This record gives sequence, structure tokens and C-alpha cells, in this order.
Amino acid sequence: MSKVMKFGGSSLKDGISMMMVGDIIANDNSPRAVVVSACQGVTNDILGFINVEHRDEDIQQFITDLRDRHLGILGQVSTSMLTKQAAVDELFRHLVRLERIMYGITYLEELTPRTSDLAQSYGERLSAVLVATMLQDMGMNAVAVDADELGMITDDQFGHASADIEATRANIEPKINAMLEREEVPVITGYFGRTADGHVALFGRNGTDYSAAVIANAIGAETLEIWKDVDGFMSVDPRMVPDAVPLDCLSYEEAAELAYFGAGILHPRCVEPAKAAGLDINLRNVFNPTHPGSVIKGTSMVYESGLKSISSKKGMSIIKAYGAGAGYELGVLADMYTGLSKAGISIYTSASSQTCISLLIDSMEKPLARPTLRIMESGIIDETEIIDDMALVAVVGEGMGSMVGIASRVFGAVARAGVNVEMFSAGATSVAYHFVVRIDDLDRTIAAVHEEFFPSS
Repeated sequence: MSKVMKFGGSSLKDGISMMMVGDIIANDNSPRAVVVSACQGVTNDILGFINVEHRDEDIQQFITDLRDRHLGILGQVSTSMLTKQAAVDELFRHLVRLERIMYGITYLEELTPRTSDLAQSYGERLSAVLVATMLQDMGMNAVAVDADELGMITDDQFGHASADIEATRANIEPKINAMLEREEVPVITGYFGRTADGHVALFGRNGTDYSAAVIANAIGAETLEIWKDVDGFMSVDPRMVPDAVPLDCLSYEEAAELAYFGAGILHPRCVEPAKAAGLDINLRNVFNPTHPGSVIKGTSMVYESGLKSISSKKGMSIIKAYGAGAGYELGVLADMYTGLSKAGISIYTSASSQTCISLLIDSMEKPLARPTLRIMESGIIDETEIIDDMALVAVVGEGMGSMVGIASRVFGAVARAGVNVEMFSAGATSVAYHFVVRIDDLDRTIAAVHEEFFPSS
């Protein structure tokens, strides 16, 4: 059975890290497809550059710097002049196309979501060439493959697209499986696909996990390996609590909730196509490849204490909408959700009473929210306010929702730490509770809850 191996930007940051990736791929004899992110920081650099007005010479310098960085890594991972020259030609081809896109943005003085997605896709295109060349140098029959040319089909929601699984499967299953039968190693660009009419669309930041899961689903892979720079999921972020406990196994639902509520180790949407195909996700560490990591699958061990892990998300804001009967009047909450959704805003949680509706959003999306709130104030809503400096905390564990006393233990620990809970939600899923605290209280909140369920020796 085949597998898909995904490698993120932190493991492709330089030649030394990339060679570690090469060794991992070389030591695996199973039929495998490789999915790669851009080299660390490249996508951010491209995005930052195209969002600011530049002169022609600035574009030339940016492309030169990008070329030099990738050629530097190429020199570290390839010694064969034949493979190296072919890689240089391919890198230059991509860089010329990116340069033309940037000139177009400058001359038209317009950056559209579609153009932004196209420009950002070049980070992955460049890294795929480097990884494939390195594997060729190591004796493997590796081929760099661009996902849009392969036939990864998406909707037209530029910047946060979703894959059309069935259309993608019809396109890529015969191509990838034919490559695997020829003992080739396809090195596929993550992060993007193409719309039905042929335009590049991104899956959103850190969306290569999702790309890899879609590909694994489409080709009928048995396992999806996601290689990161950590050993897997932990009971809490070890940077916040040094006594964090490693987690060997999680269910799809546990992993999805942790990822959605701030555990950056996995893209939240990665679970969807994996669960649909019933395939295991194995999180592994490039820099500690002998560690078994964490396995995500259909079933998971239920901890006696109920709680398995804690995740958190900073930079949140609470929208409060006040009005007599706001929580009772039909359609008010639906109108708020619809208006904010049309503005491209995600609502993480909500709570309502007779006179107030509270919604939690990412603080970065406040400017998008204000026009919708002004419209709402002309109706049943009398006044709105946005409260900043909030943090979202999620406690997750299989079976937690049916265990008596879990909530009281969580909030008892929070109260003993002297922290006030601003919002709270339970019941949306049986594997998680989530609540909101002020960001200044986050560290001691996390430490208190972790100590309650994972007492230090």
C-alpha cells in the first residue's frame, strides 16, 4: 500500500534540514508520494512584497535574492552537475514567471485575490524542484510535479479554497499511481490547486497539510505522514508548561478540535479528507525521526481523567451587540452570522442573552467586521463594541462530554488561579469544551488546568 509524506517549511529551511528530509524518504521503501511546502519564510516574503508598492529595481532585487537563496540550498543538496543544471533551468523558469506577475501587479497598480494566490504559489514550486533534485542526486527517480498541472481541483474561494475531492481523484489517481508503479517518487507542491476554469487558488495559510490529505484520499493511500519539527501532539504546548505529556494516539475529532482551537502542529481541515478515507495520520519529527510521533485515526484511548490535551489561541476579540430583545428577536443572530461571513470573518464561538449577543473573532478581522456592525446598529441592535486582548482555550478529550464533573474541575482550577472566564461553550461536540479569558491570564489558566489533570510529580 502507498503512503503520502508531507514536509513543512521548517524542515526545508536550508540544505542541512533538507538532507534530513532526503534521508527519511530514502529510508522508506514503500511506494510514496511526497508533498512539500515552500522553504521556510518564502511565502511570507512573497506576500509581504506584493502587498507594498515597489519600483522595477525593487522587483529585480527581490527575484535576485530569492534566486540566490534557492541556488544556495541547491548547492548544498546536489553535487551532480547534470541534475543541478536541470534544476537551475527549472528554478529560473519559475522565477521568470513570478517576476512577470510582480511587474503586472506594479504596472496595473492592483492586487486581486486571484493574482495574490498565483504569486504565492511559487514558493512551493521552487521548493519542489529542490527536493526532487536532491532525491535524484541520492539515486531516486524523483519528479517535481505542480499540483495545478496535476489536476488538484478547487472551488473559486481564493485565499481559502476547498478541494473538490471527486474531481481531484479522477484527475490525479491514475497519474500518481502510474508514477508509483514505475517506482518514481512524485514530489508534489502543496498549498494550492486550480479552479475549474484553470486559476490557481490557495488552501489558506499552512494549507499543505490539507493538500497532502486530499492527495492521500485521492490515491487511496493507507497512511499520511506529516513531518514537522516537533514529536507530535502533547497534553499542552511545552513552551507554556514544561511538564507537557506526549500523546501517542488521538481520534479524528480530538485532533480536529485541537487544531481548530490553536494547536499549530496540524491544519484543522487536514482531518476531513483523511477521515472520509479512513486513513491514519502519523505526525512525525524530521529532526527526531526515530520517535513514533502521534497517530490520528478513527478511535482513540479514553483517558480516565477525561481531558487529554489543552490548546489555546491568542489574538482574539469579543464583539458585543446590545439591544432590548436582541437574543429573543427572530433572525438577529442569523443576520450577524451571515453579514460577518460575507465579510470573510470566521466566528469561533457565540453566546446570547435577552439583551446581548457575544461573538468571538480573530482580532485581525476587526476592520472587516465594522461595516457589518454599523449596518446592524440600524435595526434591533442599539450598540456594538469590540473587546480586545482575549484568548481562546480549548480542553479536549474523547468521551469528555459524557463524564460527570469535568467542567467543574476545569473551572475550579481556573477560579483557584484567580482568572475570570469571559465566555464559555460546551455541547457543540462531545470531545471539547472551550472558553475565553483575557490574554494576560492565559499562561496561568493553562498551567492551572494542566496541573489539575496532569499533576507534576
